[in-house]
Amino acid sequence: MRRLNRKFLQFFDRSFYRGNWAQYLWIVVIFAITSLLWVGLGAFFKVDSWRVVELMLDPGSFAGSDEESGNMWIQFLVTLTGAVVFTSFIINVIGNSLSRRLESFSRGQVRYRFQNHVLILGSNAMLLNIIRSVLKDPANKERDIVIFTKRDAEKVREFVFSRIPEASDFNLYVLYGDRTIPASLSSVEAQEAESIYILGEDGEEMHDALNLECWSSLKRVCGEAPRPINCFLVLERLSSEHVFYYKSDSGSFGNLRLTVINELENAAQRVLVSRDYEDGIPYPALDRNGIDRDSKATVHLVIVGMTQMSYAMAMTAAHICHFPNFSKGGNKRTKITFVSENIRQEMDFFRGHFSNLMDLSYARYISWDSEGNDQGKEYKPLQKFLGPHAYDGKGFLDVEWEFIDGGIESERVRGYLVKCAEADGKTEYLSIAVCNHEPETNVAVALYLPSLIYEKDIPIFVYQKSSGEVLKTAKRSDRFAHIYPFGMKSECYDMQYRERLKRAKRISYLYDHTYDFVAMPDDKSLDDSWFKMQYAFQQSNLYSANSIPVKLRSVGVEVEMPYQSLSEDQVEILSEVEHNRWNMERLLVGFKAFDYEERMDFKARFESKDDEVKKEAKDEHNKKKKTLFQNKDIAPYDELLEGSKDYDRAIVRNIIDVMR
Repeated sequence: MRRLNRKFLQFFDRSFYRGNWAQYLWIVVIFAITSLLWVGLGAFFKVDSWRVVELMLDPGSFAGSDEESGNMWIQFLVTLTGAVVFTSFIINVIGNSLSRRLESFSRGQVRYRFQNHVLILGSNAMLLNIIRSVLKDPANKERDIVIFTKRDAEKVREFVFSRIPEASDFNLYVLYGDRTIPASLSSVEAQEAESIYILGEDGEEMHDALNLECWSSLKRVCGEAPRPINCFLVLERLSSEHVFYYKSDSGSFGNLRLTVINELENAAQRVLVSRDYEDGIPYPALDRNGIDRDSKATVHLVIVGMTQMSYAMAMTAAHICHFPNFSKGGNKRTKITFVSENIRQEMDFFRGHFSNLMDLSYARYISWDSEGNDQGKEYKPLQKFLGPHAYDGKGFLDVEWEFIDGGIESERVRGYLVKCAEADGKTEYLSIAVCNHEPETNVAVALYLPSLIYEKDIPIFVYQKSSGEVLKTAKRSDRFAHIYPFGMKSECYDMQYRERLKRAKRISYLYDHTYDFVAMPDDKSLDDSWFKMQYAFQQSNLYSANSIPVKLRSVGVEVEMPYQSLSEDQVEILSEVEHNRWNMERLLVGFKAFDYEERMDFKARFESKDDEVKKEAKDEHNKKKKTLFQNKDIAPYDELLEGSKDYDRAIVRNIIDVMR
C-alpha cells in the first residue's frame, strides 16, 4: 500500500509540475470524482444532483439551502468540499498559472509561432548596433525581432530598451536558449526567419568555433526553408574568416544565404571606407581630399602595435589606397608602417602569412642599437617576378611596408614620427592608428604623442574595445580634436555595410556583363547569382566596391554628384589604378604571381594566331588559377594583354552606376 501511495504521489507531482494543461486536467478529474461521489451520496439523502453541482461550483449558494432541498448536513459537506477542493484549487491554479507565465516570459522561456521575423542569435556588444540597423529598415516595421541568448533575458530586454527607447515600438522579444542546438533553433522558428544574425555572447573563449557550430546547426534546421534566408555570421578572428577563402562555393546552403562579417575588419572598414564616426561627423580620409596624377604626396599609415586589429587596419588600407601618381614612372607608393617593441617575431609571422604578397613587395625592418645605429634590413621583391623592365628596386606593387622595432615612447620612434609629421602635406599624408591590446595603453599613447602631431591636425585613430568616452571627452579640446576612438563593440558594426554589400553585388554584375552592360538591374535580382559565387570572389567584389570613393576622388569626381560621367582620360587613369588595386587584393586573399618568364610564355600563347595553342594556354591557366591560386595578370599594367586592359576600362567606365 505504501508503495502504491508513493507511486501515486510521484506521478501526481511530476504531472502537476509539467504545466497548466496538466494542472487543469487534474482539476477536472478531481472535480468529476468528488461530484460523482456526492451526487451518489446526495441521492441517498434526497439532495438533487443539480443541487450538488451548484453547491460544488458556488459555495455561496448554501445560504439558500433548506430542508426541502435535502439533508442540510450533506449540503454543508458538499459546500465545504466545493470551497476547499474546487474553488480555492482553481483560483490557486489560475493564479500560479499567470505567475508562471509572467516568470517564463521574464526568463525568455515562452515560445511563439514566428514567421518572416528577424532572428538575432546571441547578445554580445554588437547587439545594439545590429538592432539599430534592423530598425532603420522600413521593411522591418511590422516584423517580429527575436533575440535568442544564453544571458539573463530580462537584463538583456531592459538593456536594449534603455539604450534604444524606440525599440519598444517594435515587436521585440528576448528568449533564452542555446544557439548551437538544432532543437533550440527550431523552437524559435529559425527556418521561417527573414534574416538571421549569428552574433554570439561576450566573453566566450571559443566564440568563432561556437558561431560556426551554430551555422552547422542552422544548415540542419533551415536546409529546406520555404524561402531565402539572409544569414550574417560574425567572426572575431581574421584567420577564422580566411577559412572561407579556400571554399569552392559561397558557403551558403540551400535557401540559407551566408554573409560572413569579420568583427575587426568591419570596424576597420567603418573607419577607412564608410568613414562613419558619429552624428554625421566623418572619420578623416587617409588621402584627405584625394591624390591625383600630379600629386607629390601619398598615403602613410603608421600603426602602433601588431595585433589582430592592426592587421585589419593594414589590410583595409592596402585594399583601398591606390592612386594615379604611382603610374607612368611616378612611383609614389602608399606606405604602411607597423611600430612595436620586439617586432621581429611578429614581422616574420606577417611576412610568412602573406608570403605571396611579400615576395613582390618592398619592405624595411628598422631597428636601432643602444647607441642609435640603424640595425635594420631591406627586403626587396624577388627578381624572378619582375623582369628586365624599368625598375626602381621596389617592384610593380604600389604599396610598401615598414616594421619599426621600438616602443612608441622611445626617443628614436618619436623622432621618426616628428619627421613624418614634418613631411605631412608635402610628400605624404600621415595618419596614425593606435591598435595595442589594452584600451588604457592606447589612450595613453594617443594623448602623449609628439606635440607636432597635434599641431598639424594629423588624424589619430585609437582602438577602444569597450568605451571611447575618455577620448571623446578629450576630443572636445583643441589639442586633441583630431583623435578618433573606434572599434567599440557597441558601435563597431558598420551601419553602411548593407549598402556596401549592394555595391559589391553591382560590381559583380559589371564583371559578368562587362561588354554588354546597358543599365544596372534592381538589387534584389542580383542575389541569386551572388550567393552562387565562390566566397573569395564575393570578397573581391566587396573590396573593389570599397575602393570606388577613393578612386573617384583621385580624378575629382564626387560620389554625391550621381549624374557625372567619366571622360576617356579619367577612364584610362583609373583603369591602371584599378589593376594595381586588383594586384594587391589577389595577393592578400592568397593568390600567387607567375614568374616573369612564365607570364611571358602565357602572353605569347594567348596572343598566338593558332586557336589550339590559345585554347591549351587558357585551359592550363584556368587549371592553375583554380588549383594553385596562380594568376598571370598579377603583373605590371603595361605587361597585360590588351584584352585585359579593355576589361579594366569597361569596368571603370561604369563604376558610377555602382554608386547610384
